[in-house]
Amino acid sequence: MTLIRLHVAELMRTLVLSFVVWMVVLELLIFVRSSNFYEFREVVFKPYKESISCYDVGTRAHPWDDTHVARQLYGQVRVDCLLYLEDMDNGFDALKAEHIRKTWGCRCNQLFIINSTEMSRTAAYLWIYRKSHQQLDWLLSVSMGAYVIVENLRHMLAHYSPSQALYFSAQHSFYAYAHVGKAATTDHIFSHGALEHLLAEHCLQDDSSLGACLARMDRGPSDELLPFNVPAEVLPFQLRTKFWLWPCIYRAVYENQSLESCFGRGILYPYVNANQLHVLDFLLYHLRPYGYENPMPELRSAHYPTHIPPKAFNDTVARRLRQSVRVLCLVLTWPTNHMSGAKTISETWGRHCNRVVFYSSSPHAGTPSIVGLNISDSYDLLWGKTKAAFSHAYRHYRHEADWFFKADDDTYAIIENMRYMLSRYSPSTPIHFGCKFRLGNVSYMSGGAGYVLSRKALQLFVSRGIGKSLCKAGGAGTEDYQMGSCMNTLNVTDGDSRDLYDRHRFFPIGLEYFLIPGRAESINWLKRFQTYSFQKGINCCSTYSITMHKVSSYEMHFLETILYRARPYGIIMGHPTFREVLLK
Repeated sequence: MTLIRLHVAELMRTLVLSFVVWMVVLELLIFVRSSNFYEFREVVFKPYKESISCYDVGTRAHPWDDTHVARQLYGQVRVDCLLYLEDMDNGFDALKAEHIRKTWGCRCNQLFIINSTEMSRTAAYLWIYRKSHQQLDWLLSVSMGAYVIVENLRHMLAHYSPSQALYFSAQHSFYAYAHVGKAATTDHIFSHGALEHLLAEHCLQDDSSLGACLARMDRGPSDELLPFNVPAEVLPFQLRTKFWLWPCIYRAVYENQSLESCFGRGILYPYVNANQLHVLDFLLYHLRPYGYENPMPELRSAHYPTHIPPKAFNDTVARRLRQSVRVLCLVLTWPTNHMSGAKTISETWGRHCNRVVFYSSSPHAGTPSIVGLNISDSYDLLWGKTKAAFSHAYRHYRHEADWFFKADDDTYAIIENMRYMLSRYSPSTPIHFGCKFRLGNVSYMSGGAGYVLSRKALQLFVSRGIGKSLCKAGGAGTEDYQMGSCMNTLNVTDGDSRDLYDRHRFFPIGLEYFLIPGRAESINWLKRFQTYSFQKGINCCSTYSITMHKVSSYEMHFLETILYRARPYGIIMGHPTFREVLLK
């Protein structure tokens, strides 16, 4: 009897120990998949440094753009730029300087790249002044982590006389997890008069002399250079790979300044890595919503010879397309994202849909456009949630729209460009569009990039695919693959969403992976599933791109601001006429 008790006790200890071990393993697995693990990893491991390589993204011309104001300012508000290489990083600064030369640096009147082994920074100021003082109005000296919208800088400087002894400056603290730079920096803008004064007062001997002289000189308002000096502990761990957003995020969260105001007035974004230089260049100078001409504020200054009147935005073509190509947007969201993703989309790209409806497991009292489907928010049941969302849209809104676009709550969409693409097609044709993938003999559209169904395709999907069980029953299944399989079964055409030059319009991840040569090759699933390969560099992406995935709520506000409200000053983004579009 005693022996049996010992065996039972031993068995119980083994079972308890096994249970504890499995619970620990389960907790570790849950922790590894949580955001807390990401934060823990950021604290424990050393921050990675910026990775810079040599590549060429290329450029693109836009013959429809009106740039005469920008060109006028280029000639009358002359800005020379200095990149001062610290030579502390095995040549990485020199590599990054080349990326700056190919992006914002090409818009300076002259770009000087000077290494610290050649001369000190103050000696560089003196050398540039002596070399170019007859052509120089302003000298911009910035760190290697800066992205400068030079047209906006000229607009600001046009309100001041370059002969006045005046400077602007912005300090940017060093943050290890920004992954850009190695020390705190101060960016400066000197007028011609300021450099002349500094030379006359013998202030360019060293940094100490310069600092003492600047303390006695007039400093202009510099908030548009986004100075950033806050304690590191107030910054959460999210978005640290896109640290350049944080100066505006901080102002919105802690200083009650709107994101649109900050992004719209920005001249200099600090903490920008080499890849992001090219992404920002594409977003600011190439990507645009079709049929929408951006506004331009007035320039009236006693120090600028010409009065430039304001220009209101012109959305005549976009409004016509909104009436003739009606798009209903279905956004799948989760209760935890009601106040971030759903709210942000309502404030940004969702406003451009004819109607936007959010689908979640439960409704939200403060947001009537959120429909509760009474379906679990498990990723494994996303197929069931998608079917329920399309069924609801078909029952309630099928007569309100011609096309039905499904997106996730971390997708950003330019609906005007979607209408531009769809304008050639009839909603009575069974067809759908997106980023086309293939697995085996099934072609389907990436769920993350979003996809759009014609009214006829939606009718077939709901009445036959779901109603007659021609498509996979139940809620389990990979949403985008099952939708593609269903569309194949219903003989719904897979539309080619690429533009006339075979450039993609729907992107299942961020634009950086496609703009930067070699980045997409690191995504194994993309290489495995993509139907059409992506061209390298800027030819990857259409001027009228439609969607991008994995976009934070802050980035959505940035995109909304720079696409619709605040383009680089003096550039009016143009478009081919609708007649030209139809002829092509």
